[in-house]
Amino acid sequence: MSASVAQQENAEFDFPERRRFARGVSALFLVLGLILATIAVQVYKVVGDFLQASQWVTHSMSVRQEITLTLASLHDAEASQRAYLISSSAERLADFSAAVPRIAEHSAKLSELVADNPVQAENARALVILLDARLSAIHEVLELFAHDGIEAARASAQMSRSRSDDFKIDSIGERMLHHEEQLQSVRERLTADQAMLTRVLTVGAILLSVFMLGIALLLVQREQGHRMASMREARSANRELLRSLGDSQRLGQSLRELAELGEMLHGCRDVNEAATGLRISLPRLLVGSSGSVHLLNASQNLIQAVAQWGEDSADTAEIFAPDDCWALRRGHAYPLSGTTPAFTCRHLQASIEAHPTQEHLCVPMIAQGEILGVISVTSEQPFHGSERSNIIAACESISMALANLKLQETLRIQSLRDPLTGLFNRRYLEASFEREIQRAERRGIPLSVLMLDIDHFKHFNDSFGHEAGDALLAHFGMVLGKVVRNEDISCRYGGEEFTILMPEADAELAKERAEQICAAVRAMDVQFHNLALGRVTVSIGVATHPEHGRTPDELLRNADNALYVAKNSGRDRVMTAETLHPATRPDASSGS
Repeated sequence: MSASVAQQENAEFDFPERRRFARGVSALFLVLGLILATIAVQVYKVVGDFLQASQWVTHSMSVRQEITLTLASLHDAEASQRAYLISSSAERLADFSAAVPRIAEHSAKLSELVADNPVQAENARALVILLDARLSAIHEVLELFAHDGIEAARASAQMSRSRSDDFKIDSIGERMLHHEEQLQSVRERLTADQAMLTRVLTVGAILLSVFMLGIALLLVQREQGHRMASMREARSANRELLRSLGDSQRLGQSLRELAELGEMLHGCRDVNEAATGLRISLPRLLVGSSGSVHLLNASQNLIQAVAQWGEDSADTAEIFAPDDCWALRRGHAYPLSGTTPAFTCRHLQASIEAHPTQEHLCVPMIAQGEILGVISVTSEQPFHGSERSNIIAACESISMALANLKLQETLRIQSLRDPLTGLFNRRYLEASFEREIQRAERRGIPLSVLMLDIDHFKHFNDSFGHEAGDALLAHFGMVLGKVVRNEDISCRYGGEEFTILMPEADAELAKERAEQICAAVRAMDVQFHNLALGRVTVSIGVATHPEHGRTPDELLRNADNALYVAKNSGRDRVMTAETLHPATRPDASSGS
């Protein structure tokens, strides 16, 4: 009886203790759940802010793109107008007519994009006004040309104001680009801050959870055998919680890696630099995988590898046809999630034969409706859930960055190069001339300028047509690019006139180089539609800094006068300027 009474008293004594222990453990897990819920809400809010900041960065990039496209469209229209005034070609007038609507389209889209920014909206309105004025001036010049000829068009007030108007338009464009770059910088910093806050919250949640779970485990260990079942349940809940926190940590790490990849790609200058960064970044983002990034070549008929990573990447074909990849054929990732592919990509055939147990995933890179290439990834593990999402998200980020790089490269070439000859244009000459003059003054070195004019070019146009004349100009530009030095600046000045800046070349060296150009032009054999255009010669005028001038205008004027003397002396020869202030050049036909 006494033992039974003792056991009953112990049971009555243990029951309140167990009840307090249960309440304590329950309260502990309740607090832990509330803390985790609070942190989860905060992480959700931070991720939302992070995504919103990323959208603003994308918005800034769109604004910068529209500014660049607006200015590029205006330059195309101006170039077509000048080409039409020079050649009277209906094709050039059609090019001008096609360029004008693009100016309005891009300027309207730009105004729409910056409507929420008062400063940029005001700049956009000013830009639209200047663009309308500039287009009106161009139309007036074209009307003068149609009624009164080229001389009246050249002498018009609108023609003389074109450079100042272009400067104002470019100034507003540069101001808008600078303002948008500042906004983008601020937004990128905000994105980085949000990413850091996400990291801090994630790490804090893990540390706090581990600390409180440690306390819970110590309390559970004090319980006796009959609490083992409860302990097993607690441990199971603990493992599930740690697994969830691990997934959250991996998600945060993937987001940071993806953000860093996008930031790195948007800072690249060309595709080669981006490919180098991809070889470094993709193995960190897609851990445990191998793969390659292939881009569509300029001819749109081959896919070429630009970046590869992992041990098994060598088994993937470096060059293949677009039809060899099912992802490119279908326009989305192949194979679909959770499916067994019925067909295999031919460019992965060697890898599949070498490693039959591996999983393969191809994701097409598409930006603005254009296929850029494909990313192929190989792994020992199936591509499910976050792994597949990471690959697709990385592909989208890479696609946008590469499309932006290609657009920048195209715009850069169009703004500096003459499309017919491939040489630099007059705009680049004006920008480079002042820089080279200052360098020559600062270092005390010579600088020579050559003015070249194809002899009897009007005869070629009249005899064979303007298309043959264009073929002659294109061939002449190719020959000129081969003869001059790498440091020389070869430009198409206008029509059949060309200009070459020769840094660190005195009058003697410049004249010797000009004679070599004359010899190379005499050796030209230009064919157009299997018809030989005949013998081609060139007259060249040479002026050297500082003997023949200290400013670009003086050097160009003296070189132009020397060119005129060369033409009057029988053509196909080189003449050097003899005086700093020559007489005004008499009027001469451009086809002389």
